[in-house]
Amino acid sequence: MNTNMEHTNVQLIDLPNEVLLMIFKKLNNVELLYSLMGINTQLDRIISDSVFTKNLTLVRYFSSDLIYPLIDKILDRFCSQILPHIHSKINTLYLESLSMERILRVADYPNLHSLGLYNIDDKTAERVFSDESAQCHFYSCPYTLRYYHNITNSFQGGLFKCVREVSLFDEHPFEHEFFIRIAQSFPLMEKLCVINRIAQKQKLNENYECLSITEYRYLTELDLTDVNDDYVEQFLVDTNICLPSNIHLWTRYDSLKRVTQNFTRDAIRVNCGKINYLQMYDEFQVSERFTTYFPHANISRW
Repeated sequence: MNTNMEHTNVQLIDLPNEVLLMIFKKLNNVELLYSLMGINTQLDRIISDSVFTKNLTLVRYFSSDLIYPLIDKILDRFCSQILPHIHSKINTLYLESLSMERILRVADYPNLHSLGLYNIDDKTAERVFSDESAQCHFYSCPYTLRYYHNITNSFQGGLFKCVREVSLFDEHPFEHEFFIRIAQSFPLMEKLCVINRIAQKQKLNENYECLSITEYRYLTELDLTDVNDDYVEQFLVDTNICLPSNIHLWTRYDSLKRVTQNFTRDAIRVNCGKINYLQMYDEFQVSERFTTYFPHANISRW
């Protein structure tokens, strides 16, 4: 639908309301509101019905991985005219980070009970939702994407059952408790990438007996190519993390060699035996000890 509908309002208002409802239900809610709100009282009354206003997705989709804000003229009209008119009728909003604050602050949403946010980072979320002057009241904020990227130490946790792919990045060390929080927050995670070159402050070999074993039940792919040795140890020591079988591991040969003490360290054998595919970023040497350490792995260079 486009703004040409404005020029057809004479024909539209000649139709019975029941017919208009049937037509409008086949159209996109956002486009409908943008095109017809404010044309006349009759149309405003019809499109202000909860069937058109209770669930709004105020983003643009270019693919499953590309989500952008509405174009400026549409966003301007929603913020200046449409949302102030229908705000009390909205139950669910889907927004993205660039336009989120503007939309949330334009009106009070007393009946909002579900909020989906795309492309939002932890700092923005903390700033927006801890602001005491914010006018909105939020009851639940479901995250519906299958991925959650660039998580830092500031991540507070939560439950994200839809997420299957996670990446972690920080310039400060990730400690064992952080990985427990990640496992609890993403119980169905299948892919994990860790990027952190800073050594852990709490070394694993100091107090193994004090650590809770972390379990990643559904993990199938683990990328440790750009990490300090401590994180390779973090995931491969069996008294620390329990990996499922059939893992695809990306890492560096030199790092593996150091962490496994030249493929002789017993504390790592159990998890290494669960690796089915091992791809290394750097050159490696195949020795008997190496292949014995990874008895089920298809080994190659990345």
